[in-house]
Amino acid sequence: MRPVRGKKYGIFFKINSLTLDLGNNIMLKAYIKKDAFVQTHLNEIKNYLTSLSSLTGNNSYELLTDEIEDEDWNALWKSFFQPIKVTKRIVVKPSWKTYWKQDQEIVIELDPGMAFGTGTHASTRLCMQAIEDLADTISDKSQCSLLDVGTGSGILAIAAVLLGIPKVIGIDIDYQAIECAKRNAKMNNVSDKLIFTGVPLHKTNGAFSMIVANILPQTLIDLKADLLSHLAPSGYLILSGILNEKAREVIDEFTKDISFVRETQEDEWGCLIFKLICT
Repeated sequence: MRPVRGKKYGIFFKINSLTLDLGNNIMLKAYIKKDAFVQTHLNEIKNYLTSLSSLTGNNSYELLTDEIEDEDWNALWKSFFQPIKVTKRIVVKPSWKTYWKQDQEIVIELDPGMAFGTGTHASTRLCMQAIEDLADTISDKSQCSLLDVGTGSGILAIAAVLLGIPKVIGIDIDYQAIECAKRNAKMNNVSDKLIFTGVPLHKTNGAFSMIVANILPQTLIDLKADLLSHLAPSGYLILSGILNEKAREVIDEFTKDISFVRETQEDEWGCLIFKLICT
């Protein structure tokens, strides 16, 4: 494919590569399956561009196509997922890799499937470090509990159990994520020590000494009332999935009702820790 100018915005299908230059430095890249309908799809795109040119008077729209070899994308992805030391003690190991545990290390074996959370993303690492740091400050963890909102692969909930938190619940609105999390819990021999459920936050029962939510900033803000209603007195709220430039917006919203403790950062991502201080 010859180079084209502009920013890249991706919508990914599979196998044929196409690049759509929309002018004004805007470019759409996509991958579509090369099958009996591929030419029909391309003709539909070309017709759309013709109509768009007529409506806008802009004749600079251009469609470029190229073929790429099909690959075992799952195997290719797996080749990039290696054992990684996420915190001072926690190592995340893909289920298909061998890792020799060192003294004091906690090893989480993981097969994330389509669910989010492998430990390779900065927001996941920041959350896990926050959980570890807070857990280490508690000498008697017998009354501790943690709610993982948007649990994904279950990695944070599993880490909490392995760090000694006795009551852990992970919730997610994605059924596939819940099934994936349950498989990962079984793989790490903690199935009997935590619960994964598709019950939404507002229908979840109980108050928790820690709540972690690694979601998008606006979703965190939208969930603020429900998050705070499930936080026990003197409990900690850990929020991540937040780009640095969005952190102040989230802090300003939550500090209306809860005390801000600190922010940790890695690359362009931030993790915010709050505490519900009772007076």
